Amino acid sequence: MEVSSASEPGSRSLAEIGFAAVLIAGAIVVIVTASAYPGESATYPLVIGVALAGLGCWILLREVLRRRRGHAMAGSFAEHGPRLVIGLAALVLYILAVSQIGFILPSVALGVLLPASVGFRRWGLSFVVAIVSVVAILLIFVLALERPIPPDILSPLGRLFR
Repeated sequence: MEVSSASEPGSRSLAEIGFAAVLIAGAIVVIVTASAYPGESATYPLVIGVALAGLGCWILLREVLRRRRGHAMAGSFAEHGPRLVIGLAALVLYILAVSQIGFILPSVALGVLLPASVGFRRWGLSFVVAIVSVVAILLIFVLALERPIPPDILSPLGRLFR
């Protein structure tokens, strides 16, 4: 892989540092919010928040060390801007859809459409992986952790997991 100096126009060094900062800030919000949850309800979001903060710190440290050595991350932040926009829009629409129609259908749609937005064209495989992932999440949260999923237009199917 070719590397460029941090001052070259093609360097994505500042984008890496900015992404790490946003990730760390988001993790701090998750940690502070989850800290107010009662008892065991805080454990899972706290673990996720700490993991996100650790990932952000690793990305930040990696890029700062690369810059100090004169080997900033090469290439542009997004090789295909429209795909990045489609992917980000899909995530925003997913969040809105979950609040309106529930978890199951938006999660399956995201599991199929997000890989397609970056060029993956094996629709059948994406669909199978999305279905398996949603079923696994339902099994983990509803059966193992005994936590309900948000109300869903497919809630009658959710009774199968209770």
